[in-house]
Amino acid sequence: PSATAHLDQNDKELSRIAENARRTLPEFYRHLLRPAAGQSGFRVKYPFRADAGSGFSMEQLWLEDIHFKDGVYYGIIANTPFYTAAIKKGDTVSFSAGDITDWMYIENGKITGGHSIKYLLEQLAEHERNDEQRAILQMFE
Repeated sequence: PSATAHLDQNDKELSRIAENARRTLPEFYRHLLRPAAGQSGFRVKYPFRADAGSGFSMEQLWLEDIHFKDGVYYGIIANTPFYTAAIKKGDTVSFSAGDITDWMYIENGKITGGHSIKYLLEQLAEHERNDEQRAILQMFE
């Protein structure tokens, strides 16, 4: 997903989604390490400190190509940061699994996980959604 959503950083539903993502992370890793036929697009969402003066404390970015090496988790930034100048799309970064806020993968054209995406898109009125956003929502059905 390429769209950026601006939201209250204390949103209770997003906090619940993040807690659930951390609690169910073993399920994600099980599929990541041994993907079944038709599974792809494994990503985790991770908070990065936003630049001073941006008006935001954190920016949530998706990481792909998740791997573990020498006791450290790594991923590649999958979307363009808008409020964090120190990193860019395509950069490899380390992350703490205990701080992820969502995870997802695609199985046979349907999204598993990705609850923050669905929640944020559902906050838009139907007439405000673009074609890409409508298509993404259909991937949850």
